[in-house]
Amino acid sequence: MARRYRDVMRDLVDAVVRGDYPEGSWLPSVAELAARFGAGRGVVREALRGLEERGLVEVQPARGPQVRQREEWDLRDPDVLAACIERGPEPAVVERAIRARAAIESIAAERAVAEATDADLRLLRAQIDAMCAAGHDGARVPDGGDPFVVADTWFHHILAVLGANDVLAKLVEPLHGVLAETRHARARDREHAVDRHHLRILEGLSARDPDLAVAAVEGYADALVRWMGARGR
Repeated sequence: MARRYRDVMRDLVDAVVRGDYPEGSWLPSVAELAARFGAGRGVVREALRGLEERGLVEVQPARGPQVRQREEWDLRDPDVLAACIERGPEPAVVERAIRARAAIESIAAERAVAEATDADLRLLRAQIDAMCAAGHDGARVPDGGDPFVVADTWFHHILAVLGANDVLAKLVEPLHGVLAETRHARARDREHAVDRHHLRILEGLSARDPDLAVAAVEGYADALVRWMGARGR
């Protein structure tokens, strides 16, 4: 049931973000949705509960789920963020996500320059090595388990954690996988360049040079904006 519920929920998230159900409108009844998806009513109720938890709908007694205003949607949730990037009406959302992560990673890089141990830096190096290996061996797998995407995600997770501010690291955590998947989908031919940008970030940290590390973080953000067609898409 868990897998089916997530499939239905993601389809509904996509439909709301795409505008099939505008803000303030009502979703179909549980019975109608169950028939549409070929799913049990329990599955649909769980999916609607997922939408409510993510701020997309508010379930009104005796009326059902009503789509909430866009500013109420929880962009910290990876499913919502990914849908807004790929299907939402605001092309700039992907650039905002990139810049938000870069702002927090710049803070993390400054702290990591002073506090990261050699063992910490080896963890980052291991992710770069994994990206390089994935980019050269040709053994790629479908999205969701691609080794390059996984290593890219972990690099940024580790960098955020090395900033020694668990609150900031938690806030930016949902962005890593979504941005890695989106870049992989939109600019797969840039993976050699992705390797180089990550290596520059590590070089800045290893040199204990905060200006170099922050410049490398911001440079990668600029490159992502270009590669992913974030402006005017």
